[in-house]
Amino acid sequence: MKFLARLALLAGLLLAGCTGAHARAPLESSLQDAGGNRPDLLYVVLFSLPDCPYCVAVRDAYLPALLDDPRFRGRLRIREVSIGSSRLLKDFNGERITHADVARRYKVKFAPTVLFLDGHGQPRADALLGGDSVGLYGGYLENRVIQGLAQ
Repeated sequence: MKFLARLALLAGLLLAGCTGAHARAPLESSLQDAGGNRPDLLYVVLFSLPDCPYCVAVRDAYLPALLDDPRFRGRLRIREVSIGSSRLLKDFNGERITHADVARRYKVKFAPTVLFLDGHGQPRADALLGGDSVGLYGGYLENRVIQGLAQ
């Protein structure tokens, strides 16, 4: 089983190195976005930790694929919050808050965790916890996005 988990992680990391321009740009951390209160808009927020290989795979392989999917084009905002960071970002209310405080607000303690939120910061789909260990992560992520957009 450990062999399959390592193989899946290696595949995700290799895929991360082969993705397009989205993989090279850092993810936006500000949760507030102009026009972000549209009812058809979904915020996909990755909660990560430094040196987390599963976080790298999610950030560089799986999230950019969502942006390239024509079904979701223009309807998603991808963001990243570093669980323990004291860096500031703008929350959904426009207030400056630390990344760590955002993680505490949403009770996120595990990385990677992906939340699916509306423009007011309210959940629209179940959280996705953990990384890809069996090669099914992309499907789980896509299903949560579809669930969130359907709300």
